[in-house]
Amino acid sequence: MALVRFRALACDFDGTIAADGAVAPATLTALERVRGSGRRLILVTGRTSPQLEAVFGRWDVFDRIVLENGALLVDPSTGADRLLCPPVSDHLVHELRRRGVEPMAVGRAVCAAGVGHLETIRGAIQDLGLPLYTVVNRGGVVVLPVGVSKASGTATALREVGETSAACVAAGDAENDLPMLGLAGCGVAVANALEEVKAASDLVTSRPDGAGIAELAAGLLADDLAVALAGFGRLGAGRR
Repeated sequence: MALVRFRALACDFDGTIAADGAVAPATLTALERVRGSGRRLILVTGRTSPQLEAVFGRWDVFDRIVLENGALLVDPSTGADRLLCPPVSDHLVHELRRRGVEPMAVGRAVCAAGVGHLETIRGAIQDLGLPLYTVVNRGGVVVLPVGVSKASGTATALREVGETSAACVAAGDAENDLPMLGLAGCGVAVANALEEVKAASDLVTSRPDGAGIAELAAGLLADDLAVALAGFGRLGAGRR
């Protein structure tokens, strides 16, 4: 690829490429065009593998998929996956259920519940003395091993595909996307993102979720986001 500043695009799923769990055909087409340009595509989501498979089958669009908020990395071309941290604590899961944390989703490395259970979850982690922490994601809370985040998972995925964080554009909408946006050379918030996410981003799209990603893709393909970053493009200016 000739002198291109941004050679990778990392995107969140819910509220970013997807609306209500569905990815529009136009969004998929835009992502395929980005990959067709020689850039790398990485999907970064808090969902578990079964949760993502239930609503999205086009894993082949991406070079890598980061699941469970940075804890699990998948190569869609082979189906191979690997945990990037210790597995979920069965002791914690049992204790949370004992304390009434239901419903609860349990993945290979993380567990998640409604944000109303936040203090109960934090109390259980503290009482058990486990090296875990909580991340709020809009109406939910995810329990993760210390050191694991969307940023750590994205960094590992980028290394696997031979790219750097400086060459990556990352797009998201919620609190758990903030570390990933901070890691990337250009952080982008979609129009429906939380205000704190918009404030922490380099660019803000003028359209929400998948339509915003299509807008971002068009800017990447047109001029590598040069016009948008100068403040004159279709993407609104953020922190810079």
